[in-house]
Amino acid sequence: MVFYNGSGDQSMDKITDPIEAINSIPLFFGLSQDDIDQIAKISDLIEIYPGDQPICEGSRLDYLYILMEGEMKVDVFVPTRGNIETGRLGPLDVLGWSAMTPIVRHRTATSTALTHCWLLRLDSRLLISLCETNHDIGFTIYRRVSNAAAHSFLTTRLNLMNLIAASD
Repeated sequence: MVFYNGSGDQSMDKITDPIEAINSIPLFFGLSQDDIDQIAKISDLIEIYPGDQPICEGSRLDYLYILMEGEMKVDVFVPTRGNIETGRLGPLDVLGWSAMTPIVRHRTATSTALTHCWLLRLDSRLLISLCETNHDIGFTIYRRVSNAAAHSFLTTRLNLMNLIAASD
């Protein structure tokens, strides 16, 4: 993985600055520039390559990611079946949303890069603290993260139902 914080040689074709990235992500639309600046302080851009896994099922919760560029797959472990692909992610999709939930203690899936990817990475502990102290940020982010979680559950459910139907 390559880390990029707005300086150096690494660059995306479109966005090279965390603030510019945050301003382009629907998750953050409607927030003030001061709110965006606070989020940028706990964010960085990372570059990953095919096969890299920024999130592994069962690992600790540390970051929330937004895929800026590239494609990733999501797998879950199903007993007696092994790892099953439950979804695909593309630009502006949220991954690692479970890091924002107080009850989930470990990652619930594995995300693997299928192509060269750029992600905005946010420190979830600091983001949770920011959401708790700044209710404008908290309301906006939690409302939109809950939509990402609901989409993830629906996609996983449908894919697992297809797996069961195919095995009958």
